[in-house]
Amino acid sequence: MIVKHKRTTPYIAIAAVLIVVLLFVPFPHRTSLKAVVTASNQFQILSNGNGAYSTFHKDLWKNLTLSSRSLVPDRGGLVIYKANPDLSQGLVSIGDTLAWLYSSTISDKIVSLEGNVNTLKASLEFERSGSKETEIEAARLQLTYARARLEEQQKILERSKSLLDGKIIPQQEYDIEIRRERLNAIRVSIAEANLGSALSGAQSRKLDVFRAQIADEEKKLALARDVLAHMTFVSPLSGKLLFPLSVDTLMSIEQVDTLVAMFPIQGGSLSMIEWTSQLTLIGPHFELNVSQDQMQVDDHILRVGSQQLILVRIRIDNTEGLLVPGQTLEVSVKFSSKSVFQMLAELFQD
Repeated sequence: MIVKHKRTTPYIAIAAVLIVVLLFVPFPHRTSLKAVVTASNQFQILSNGNGAYSTFHKDLWKNLTLSSRSLVPDRGGLVIYKANPDLSQGLVSIGDTLAWLYSSTISDKIVSLEGNVNTLKASLEFERSGSKETEIEAARLQLTYARARLEEQQKILERSKSLLDGKIIPQQEYDIEIRRERLNAIRVSIAEANLGSALSGAQSRKLDVFRAQIADEEKKLALARDVLAHMTFVSPLSGKLLFPLSVDTLMSIEQVDTLVAMFPIQGGSLSMIEWTSQLTLIGPHFELNVSQDQMQVDDHILRVGSQQLILVRIRIDNTEGLLVPGQTLEVSVKFSSKSVFQMLAELFQD
């Protein structure tokens, strides 16, 4: 016997409506990701082996290397690294001396250049003072001697003229005396010019050579001293001093009053996240609702195997010291509303 239940029809209709709603009506959903906490700024001193050292100052919030420098010693030179013994693991301030490098090559070069500069300056002073007075005196004596010879030759020429008029000497002998008189007159002009040059600072060209050599050596010396100054490592930021257990990292300074939490998302998920809604960072005794001005998304894609990932950075005020670099946090992310049908379609499409 067949029994009909008239009340089953409404239930079937309600179930059909619910199925349609669940399949085709979009609904919001959230997911949980993992973020790693890092310092916002970092300064490191590295040993690259074979006596080479380098430093890096990075802004991890902007993903930017602010400065870097490297010291590669010359072959055969001695390089010594020495950390500031007054430092210990703790907080350091901007301008604190962290360590020193000593290079025998740089030190020898500075000593040699300083000696060159001092020698050239002494030579310049000698040429500018005592040597000049001696040159002036010598020029005066040469002029006096030249004038005396000219006067004697003029007297000889007058006597030769009388002898020529008396036909005692031939014309050729008189012409010889004329040429001698002219030659002595030229010698007087040269002596006068030499004396004028000495009196007016005629050695200026020679002195200019000394000045140019001094300027060139001083430029080399300034460059060597600048290299020496960079061999004193000074902290460019205030933060926590660490001595990492690493072969190449000698010490690290991390700014910890402001931290950066980083987490990756799949490239295809970028458009599905509701960035206008707040993200939430959750950790032990810590929870933060993240606003848009605290967050930035990298403009380039990272490839890890076959996956395309985009890195999201969140800036965190850590003045209370609730977080430490290296800590992991849970990130609660809200995605755009989607229906079950849309999610299944995307799943099969992938």
